[in-house]
Amino acid sequence: MKFKVLATVTASLALFWYSAPVLAQNAAHVRQLLETKECEGCDLRNADLFKASLYRAKLKGADLSGANLYEANLVQADLTDANLSNANLVNADLYGADLDSANLRSANLSNAFLGRANMTMADLRGAKLFSANLSESYLLQANLSNSDLRRSLLFRVNLSRGNLTGADLSFADVRDTNLQNAILSNTRLTKAQLSGTNLDAARDVPQADLGRANLRGTNLGPVVCVTTNYPYCVLNLD
Repeated sequence: MKFKVLATVTASLALFWYSAPVLAQNAAHVRQLLETKECEGCDLRNADLFKASLYRAKLKGADLSGANLYEANLVQADLTDANLSNANLVNADLYGADLDSANLRSANLSNAFLGRANMTMADLRGAKLFSANLSESYLLQANLSNSDLRRSLLFRVNLSRGNLTGADLSFADVRDTNLQNAILSNTRLTKAQLSGTNLDAARDVPQADLGRANLRGTNLGPVVCVTTNYPYCVLNLD
């Protein structure tokens, strides 16, 4: 009898567990955002914002973790300190967006447009940025460790003091980019375009994979030039 009661209780709890919504979106906050484009500090976890028009939206400190922002218009949006971890931002337009100190850990930003976006000190660990356009963006002290940046456009990006440990930049366009004092431990730069890029004082350059990368006009600094056989190395004698 005792086992029968226990089995009934267990079955009831299991039914409740599977029927209960897991972190359902806050409908009121979603409605507020779509109607006013202002929702600072809002709870927008797992919100469905598919192709949402959020031009210049004020989302400072908002929790958008797990949100669906596929092809969303976030041009010049204020996402300072926002939580976008695990968010779907595929094909999203984030031109000129402010993502200072934002959490983008494991977010999917494949094919996203991040031109001139401010991502200073942003957490992009494990983020997917495959074929993303980050031209002229600011990534000072950003953490991009283990991120997927294959075939991405990083033209004239400021990555000074950025962490690219274990990041994959194979076939990426990194021309005229500032990587001074950036961490390049186990960074994959296979067949990357590095023409005119500043790698002087970058950390752990010898540990990076620069196989068949285009280094014509790249500033690797005098120490690295002496200890490597990279072609077209430009000595920094200043």
